[in-house]
Amino acid sequence: MKILLTILFISVYSTLLYIYLHKKTHIRLNYLYKDNIINVLLCLICLYFIITKLSLNVFTLIIVMFGLVPLMLIFISALRFYRIPLRRVKAANDEIVSPADGNVIYIKKIDNGEIPISIKNGKIASLTEFVNTGILDTPCWLIGINMTPFDVHRNCSPIDGKIILNKHYYGNFLSLKKVEALIQNERNTIVISSKKGKIGVVQTASRLVRRIVSFKNEGELLRQGDWFGMIKFGSQVDIILPISCEINIKLKQQVYAKNTIIAKWLN
Repeated sequence: MKILLTILFISVYSTLLYIYLHKKTHIRLNYLYKDNIINVLLCLICLYFIITKLSLNVFTLIIVMFGLVPLMLIFISALRFYRIPLRRVKAANDEIVSPADGNVIYIKKIDNGEIPISIKNGKIASLTEFVNTGILDTPCWLIGINMTPFDVHRNCSPIDGKIILNKHYYGNFLSLKKVEALIQNERNTIVISSKKGKIGVVQTASRLVRRIVSFKNEGELLRQGDWFGMIKFGSQVDIILPISCEINIKLKQQVYAKNTIIAKWLN
C-alpha cells in the first residue's frame, strides 16, 4: 500500500511541477506527456534503489517528496537546455530561418531611423547599438522570441553573411521586474550583412543568467544555421529584419532554430 501511495504521489507531484512551469515559463504542454512521464519513471527507478538500501519509512518519503522529483526534473531540463540538436537547414536562398527556439511574443514595425525597443515581461530596452550599423536606415521588423528553460539555448545565424557587429553588454543582472532591468542586464548584439541586406540578432539574459557565450567574432563569415552563441538559462532573442521581408510566422507560434522559416527576402 505504501508503494502504491508513493507512486501516486510522485506522479501527481511531478505533474503539478510541470503545470507550474507551464504557467510560469510558458513551456509547451506536450512536456506533460513526454518529459513528465520520463521524470516519473526515473523517480521510480531511483525509488527502487532507495528501497533496496533503505526501508520505505517517513524519512524516505520526505526525501522523495522534497528532493527526488524536482531533482530529476532539473536533470531532464539540463539535458534539454544544453543539447545540440542535429538539425539540417532546408531553407531556400530567399528564406530566413529562426535564430532561436521559443515562442513568438511580438512582431513590430520600426520606422525609418527609429531606435528599436526590446520588451521582456513588460520592461523595455533601447537597442542603441544598431544606430551606426545602417540597419535602421530603412523601416524594419522587430521580432521577439521567448526561450523557455526547455528550449535549445544555442542561437544560429538566420542567413549567410558576414558579422559586422558583435557587441557584448555585461550588465548588472537585475531582476526583470525592475524598469531598468533590460537596459542593464547582460545582452549580446550581432549584425550580419549579406548581399540581400542586413539582419540584427539580440540575445538578452535575465537576472539568473551570468553568461552569454559568443562562438564567433566580428569579420567572420557565417553560413545559415551556424551556431554563433548561447545564452545560459532564461533568455530572449530579438531579430531585426528589413521591412521588405515577408514575415511567415505569427504571434505565440513556437519556432525552432535552423528549421522554422520566419521570413523571406522579397528584393
